[in-house]
Amino acid sequence: MAVTIFDQREVTLPLHDSVWHKTPEQNPDTGVRKLVQLAEQADAFVLASPIYHNGPSGVLKNALDHLAIKHFAYKPVGLISHGGNRTSQAVDQMRIWVRGLLGHAITTQICTQNGDFEPGGTDDPRISNPDISARTEKFCRELSVMAKTLAIARSALIV
Repeated sequence: MAVTIFDQREVTLPLHDSVWHKTPEQNPDTGVRKLVQLAEQADAFVLASPIYHNGPSGVLKNALDHLAIKHFAYKPVGLISHGGNRTSQAVDQMRIWVRGLLGHAITTQICTQNGDFEPGGTDDPRISNPDISARTEKFCRELSVMAKTLAIARSALIV
């Protein structure tokens, strides 16, 4: 399984313009076109966000607004959030977004807090909590199985 990360710290997307709602692939912004291209090629998605004011980042929502139902229909979506006390508000809201895009949020979700990680030096922090590590392994297995299963559904249901 290949993984491609669309890191919004590296690609700044403009605010969504509804002019491109039905034809996002024609958006003049190269970052948006790259996002659309990756979404078209994806068999599954992972949406990850810090928790801001009891919900996910507006930057993530803006990125999703640049995409269309055709990019998510019958594809599995894993949900991850990070914030105080491992609360689930952000993943709960993302689950509603995924449903609206006709995607299928997998049942295993990951919610982390600072204490679940150890500093990674110059790298990103590393998971140090064994329960979060086990959940991450389950999350990845579930996403992989659902990607294969829903590929069959997509071919039968999308005309």
